[in-house]
Amino acid sequence: MGDRNRLILVGSRLRTYREYAMASLAGAYDLALVSAAPLTWEQEYVGSYRTADTTDPVALRATVEELLAESAAAGHPRTGLYTWDELSLIATAEVAEQLGLPHMSAAAARACRDKFTTRTLLDAAGLPGVRHRLVHSAAEAEQAAAEIGFPLVLKPRGLAGSLGVTVVREAQRFADAYRLAAGTVMGPLDAADGVLVEEFLAGPEISIDSLVVAGEAEPVFVARKRLGFDPACEEVGHLVGPWRQEPWAGPVEELVKAAHRALGIAQGTTHTELRLTADGPRLIELNGRLGGDLIPRVGALATGIDLPLAGAALAFGERPAAPAPDQRWAEIRFLYPPHDGTLASLDLGGSAELPGIAEVVALAEPGAELLLPPKALTPRTAAVLAVADDPSGCTAALDAAEAEIRPVLAGSPLDGLGALLENPVTRRYLAAERGLERMTVPGVRNDWIRYGAGGGQSLNRPVLLDAADRRRLEADLNGLFELLTTIPERLFAGDRRAFAKAVGMTPTQIDLVMRGAGLRMPAMSRADMYREPAGFKLMELNTGSSLGGWQMGEFARTVRENEVFREFAAAERLVHPDPIGRIAEVLRGEAAAAGYELPERPVLALTEWPDGYVKTKPWLDFVVPDWLRNGFDTVVCHLGEFEYRDGVPHVHGRKVDVVYRIFLPGEMADEQRSRDLVDPLLDAVERGETFLFAGLDCELYGNKGSLAMLSDERNRAAFGTGEQELVDRILPWTRFLREERVERAGERIDLLPFALANKDRLALKPTLLYGGVGVVPGWSVGQAEWEAHLRGAVDGPYVVQERVLPVAERFVREDGQGFEQMVVAYGVLMVGSAYAGMLVRGTPDAQVGIVSMSNGAQIGCCFHVEDPAGSPA
Repeated sequence: MGDRNRLILVGSRLRTYREYAMASLAGAYDLALVSAAPLTWEQEYVGSYRTADTTDPVALRATVEELLAESAAAGHPRTGLYTWDELSLIATAEVAEQLGLPHMSAAAARACRDKFTTRTLLDAAGLPGVRHRLVHSAAEAEQAAAEIGFPLVLKPRGLAGSLGVTVVREAQRFADAYRLAAGTVMGPLDAADGVLVEEFLAGPEISIDSLVVAGEAEPVFVARKRLGFDPACEEVGHLVGPWRQEPWAGPVEELVKAAHRALGIAQGTTHTELRLTADGPRLIELNGRLGGDLIPRVGALATGIDLPLAGAALAFGERPAAPAPDQRWAEIRFLYPPHDGTLASLDLGGSAELPGIAEVVALAEPGAELLLPPKALTPRTAAVLAVADDPSGCTAALDAAEAEIRPVLAGSPLDGLGALLENPVTRRYLAAERGLERMTVPGVRNDWIRYGAGGGQSLNRPVLLDAADRRRLEADLNGLFELLTTIPERLFAGDRRAFAKAVGMTPTQIDLVMRGAGLRMPAMSRADMYREPAGFKLMELNTGSSLGGWQMGEFARTVRENEVFREFAAAERLVHPDPIGRIAEVLRGEAAAAGYELPERPVLALTEWPDGYVKTKPWLDFVVPDWLRNGFDTVVCHLGEFEYRDGVPHVHGRKVDVVYRIFLPGEMADEQRSRDLVDPLLDAVERGETFLFAGLDCELYGNKGSLAMLSDERNRAAFGTGEQELVDRILPWTRFLREERVERAGERIDLLPFALANKDRLALKPTLLYGGVGVVPGWSVGQAEWEAHLRGAVDGPYVVQERVLPVAERFVREDGQGFEQMVVAYGVLMVGSAYAGMLVRGTPDAQVGIVSMSNGAQIGCCFHVEDPAGSPA
């Protein structure tokens, strides 16, 4: 005999999204399940099971009647009927109505399922409306769009879960969006009954899960939606917490209650979605079922209210006992693959054990095909749930957990080229609810910054770096810098001349570098990097003083003048280092260590090689104000402008206290002119007449030949296990171009034939030049040209390097109508062993070989998330 009430549950849906609800119901009721699919994961929760078409009221009624009879025979005191399945809602309501069981009416269920009926009933009730038209053809859709005006939203009339819903901001994209909405299907549901063309509502989107008792809707909890994948309306997260104190609370509750009355909803659990516009709340849709996306689970974590149980009580005609809600915050974040593909593996790392994390749920298994919106609905890899005392606590916990989770996609690495991959803080900056107009910093497009960018254009917003990535970059680049500076001892028995010859320096360069060596190697470097789906990869590392990229400090100063950005930065703890301030500190320390006493306000000459001066001068001029602020009277010049008075260097009539070296040994041709330019300066340095910052020997380490030595398997024995792991993680496969056998991916290969046959996967690079000079990306040239370059470089100062496949992130398009994706190159500056900012360059061309302003790249700076006070570095 059954001593518990029986609940007949119609439809179960996906385990990952509904198991929590079924487990809760199974603890309170004897469950009988009616499903269109065979019993799988549900088995441990249900006592009885039937298969039926849950969208067909005739078939469903026969099955429900059979289960009612079974319940009576088993002696269950009472039996109720309940569903949370979108596809089964109307049929379940009709059966309940026919059998006299407590449930939402069939008419109300149909009104919820049909978005056009919802709109019609709301208009009839005089509620705040949304301009809309129901269309059945492309011609009708275009006419409706002309009447309503852009931007607008297209949505299938009868589907669910935002499937087929898209924002259209301009007429040129309308036809494709209409075809998407009209052609989208969801199981037995389709868009054959028309497509809604609606006005676009600007503002944050929220959802309200309610219990409807005796004809009155009672909001239980409110979720602030996180939207992504513009122009699709993919829900990528939800935040639940206190809401009664919000200025919109009263109008929202009033609209929710009125909408339920207008649709005739007298009983049940509902899920209402609204936009908070400048003119008040507007209803997006009203669903006659439990909220999806694990929102009720998040709501339970925040409030302590078990909404599935409360909804089941209504199925027995009972008024749920709602406990006093907790006043905590809970948030769910869904994670996605960086690009379309088949999931090979999913590593959750230690995400579930992190403070503040309540649950981590894998949403996809190996072998699952994941297609990003709008191609497919919710191609998620994992869900992470956090609980905290405030929203920022949830954000911090989720950011930390996301950094632990690594999806790996099967297929060619080239599939990841140009994939969209943004860190959490960037996604929040580009969140739909902020509005496109708040996602740019117009002030960076001024003439001064354009001059500092060498005449190029600046990015319309800064790049944003999260704390986990900043910490990893800092640790990895410090480790790599240390490795590079120990190469002479590890591989050349301390013979730095042999090391210099091995990286490709000429006899003249070697002599000048050895003579111009500094007392020690200053801890300064700039790593030029791309980001791949698996993390940051290094293309080259520049060391010493000739780094470039100082513009970032002046760029950041302009960005901080923007009030909208300052507000966002304060909320996210975004900061920007003072790169030249830090460089000035290192310079003063190096001068003191060398015994050179700087005057109170030294004259500093930013000194370039004559041949590159015209190109370099604008960005050197650009940083002069920063040097002045840091106490240096600064002159921009080239080495040929120096005048030596009794052996003392002067420029523009002033004695030079510090020669800040921008020029490189690689620019010193093997000819007398090089000695004529450099020897007088080194004479003055040796006599203590001036201070050279930094020594010429810095370039021994910051070149691509040094990287090839780290990458070469023949040198691995010289490095420890952790050092080898660092090299493998951050450095792409790099080899000197020789006719020899080498190792690649665990196999022995003949290097030259391999390079000739794999131009799309390799780049040819001179060891001692920088800034893309002399680089030949194999994928950018034809086979004959590639072969000519390679054969001309064999045994010379050249390396071949595995192609790095950069991902992209979004920037607002120049016309302000939506986004474009841009590949970003990161110039990561390290000063005094600490991260000191980035000079970033972006280009819309994912196939780009060299990211430079000459090929359309834009330039900008990077703000990073500051570690909380008291946290470990």
